[in-house]
Amino acid sequence: MEKIEDQRILVWCNNVSNIKNTIIDAAYLAAKLDKELCLFACFTNHKHEDEYYERTKALAQTVKTEMPGIAVTSLVIEGKLQNLVSLLAQEYNVILLCFGCKMNKSILQAFYRAQFPFFFSKEHKISNKLFDKAIVPVDFRESTKNAALWGSYLGRFNNTEICLLCANDKSDNMLSSKVHQSVNSITKLFEQFKFNFRIVKGKKGSWGIHREAVKHSNAFDLLIFAGSFNVSLIDQVLGPFEKQLTNKSEIPVMLINPQKEMHVLCD
Repeated sequence: MEKIEDQRILVWCNNVSNIKNTIIDAAYLAAKLDKELCLFACFTNHKHEDEYYERTKALAQTVKTEMPGIAVTSLVIEGKLQNLVSLLAQEYNVILLCFGCKMNKSILQAFYRAQFPFFFSKEHKISNKLFDKAIVPVDFRESTKNAALWGSYLGRFNNTEICLLCANDKSDNMLSSKVHQSVNSITKLFEQFKFNFRIVKGKKGSWGIHREAVKHSNAFDLLIFAGSFNVSLIDQVLGPFEKQLTNKSEIPVMLINPQKEMHVLCD
């Protein structure tokens, strides 16, 4: 690895599902945010080590050839993903980890320990302009602001139009007040920069606004939202809502972990 101080966007190469679109999405974000793109894999069994080294190096070389303007590296580390996310954040300055596969139990466990968002790519038509319109559901939680912060990065550097889909907690004054406060705070942040955004009042309250966002996501090409702060017994049985909705969504998802303090993007 070179220039350890630089912030990086990683592509998880253990699973090659949808790897082409995932690399395209990650490379696009790396170019727009002026970050290094890193093809990453991890192993627990040494019999896979050489395979992952060859895979990540080959993919990195392909990206270098086809996208010469992007800084590209590869990285293979021993260990389980869930045990490596802190190292990735602290030692390698990772700001985003991109997947082409569905979220599974091990990825979910890693997500709850991560100080950077997880991005889940979906199959899409290759275009010169990606993430033109993003939807961000706004509920009563403070973590909504972190999702909106990433929306502001894309608005600033990619001219992405952001739709804030606000929870309609009409039967709960306390929750309604918190949503209103979050909207005001996010609006002040967005107004500092010159990009388009709009505020839409949803039909569902804070407990259902994320499902509403997924239901109407066909008008957008990116969904950004914060996951669970606490995982209940029901969540453990059925799977937390972030796993359900990430896998159900037909558009790419950027998932923010509210259980950890997020690393801030360096300009």
